[in-house]
Amino acid sequence: MIYLQNISESQVLFVPKNGSVPGGSLVFKAKSTIDLETEILQDVIDLNTSDLYFNIAVSLPGGLPNGEYEYTLTDGVQVLSTGLLIIGESASASQYNKEITYEQYESE
Repeated sequence: MIYLQNISESQVLFVPKNGSVPGGSLVFKAKSTIDLETEILQDVIDLNTSDLYFNIAVSLPGGLPNGEYEYTLTDGVQVLSTGLLIIGESASASQYNKEITYEQYESE
């Protein structure tokens, strides 16, 4: 899972390569899993800094809703990587703590 801030400035992403070798220019696409309509589509360049990850920079458009997106990185022909992307503040987990009282009985 990849986390991004909801800002329009360029942000660096490390996307897993999964053993894929690109055959052309890279295209990063993300689609909202909430409204199924909001999409991000950008041509990106791999900086080739890792054998395990594509090192790319993405600039988000303004007014993008926070939430979960499914991303896909392709080379125009084949899908190189896919996964989940969270844009905005990640929700902090809340925990329900109920006090538990135990009774112990003596046996004779």
